[in-house]
Amino acid sequence: MLLSMTGYGRAEARGESRTLTVEIRSVNHRFGEISIRLPKSLAVLENRVRERIQKEISRGKITCGVVLDGESEELGNLRIDESLASRYVTLFRELKEKLGLPGEIELATLVGLPDVLTWERDELDEESGWRLLEPPLRSALDDLMQMKRREGEILARDLGERIRGIESSVVRIEERVPQVIDAVRRRLRDRLEELLEDQEAEYSRLRLEAEIALFADRSDCTEECVRLRAHCQQFAELIRAGKPVGRKLNFLLQEMNREANTIGSKSLDVDIAREVIGIKEEGERLREQVANIE
Repeated sequence: MLLSMTGYGRAEARGESRTLTVEIRSVNHRFGEISIRLPKSLAVLENRVRERIQKEISRGKITCGVVLDGESEELGNLRIDESLASRYVTLFRELKEKLGLPGEIELATLVGLPDVLTWERDELDEESGWRLLEPPLRSALDDLMQMKRREGEILARDLGERIRGIESSVVRIEERVPQVIDAVRRRLRDRLEELLEDQEAEYSRLRLEAEIALFADRSDCTEECVRLRAHCQQFAELIRAGKPVGRKLNFLLQEMNREANTIGSKSLDVDIAREVIGIKEEGERLREQVANIE
């Protein structure tokens, strides 16, 4: 089944004092582009996250954001350097006695001095971080892929209906071409009988048949119709393929448009021209839909 390039997935992993949230968004893009935002404690996992996403998604602009609530409380500690604080106090007292200054050292002043209070972050090692991140990442991807599949099913039904419409137009064109040639043959013969004398009729008839044969050869679009029908069949098969086919579908649409243009240039018949216009209109609608297919 087809996969849309548009989707959204979200998952959470809750612990005693922290919550890890993963959000993944995917939108249309000609190629595959992945943007990842991780908290500092999990930054070492960026390549793993990218590889995990690439296993599921081959095309589109993907944004993956990870938020770790409570990270500062859980993954870090505030440390007091008592040795440094004691040295500060000793130096202040010596300076006080030397200069004969009054007053005592305030606690607020002491803790505000450089390096008395420091924040020590407990960095997660790569494997521990992956065990924390991988389950919600997998769930968010599953959620995203489910949405992509649902939208892909809707697109597949619409594309299938439009392809069947193009195939019906091809059948009508094939039925109409012999009628056009026969009508031209009748008109030319009727006109010839009005203009030519009896003694020249045989020579003119041979020339007429040659002109009709030349017209029939120039107007014959059987090969184009056969190729156009083959493209439609391949298009329908790719819709049911169940793998990323967006680029192949776009290529087929280009070829289908080429065949339709050739058919239109070969025939001067109004009914055939109308069918060609219909095929090209459906082709443009197909192109708009295919732009959202992975």
